[in-house]
Amino acid sequence: MSMIPTNKILIIDDEEMMRLILRKYLSMVGYDVHEASTTKTALDLIKKINFDIAIVDIHMPQMSGEELIIQAKTIDPKIQFIIHTGTPEYAVSEQLKSLGIVQANVLVKPVEDMYTFQTTIQRLIDRRHHA
Repeated sequence: MSMIPTNKILIIDDEEMMRLILRKYLSMVGYDVHEASTTKTALDLIKKINFDIAIVDIHMPQMSGEELIIQAKTIDPKIQFIIHTGTPEYAVSEQLKSLGIVQANVLVKPVEDMYTFQTTIQRLIDRRHHA
């Protein structure tokens, strides 16, 4: 009997409740979910674990989510990102666009329909495996 590998997702957010809500939902739908409350913890995890997707809060205390993404891409060029922000007018920077991140990867808090995460994740996982 062969095991189907579970896609690994890292939630990076300094808000504990946001991590809890996302972890519960994404675990329930079958993902292997990890979380980090700091950018340092997130980068340490990315060095150790081969994540498919990282969901990044763009406003983090130690370093911006954008800087985290740039550093994470140097560690694991195949990792895909969802930007999770409370700023409705957030636009993907040119630097992030050069790393393959598009505006469709931005989800604004609060996400009303959690299925949006699932469809965005699946699109990025498909992209990762065909890259």
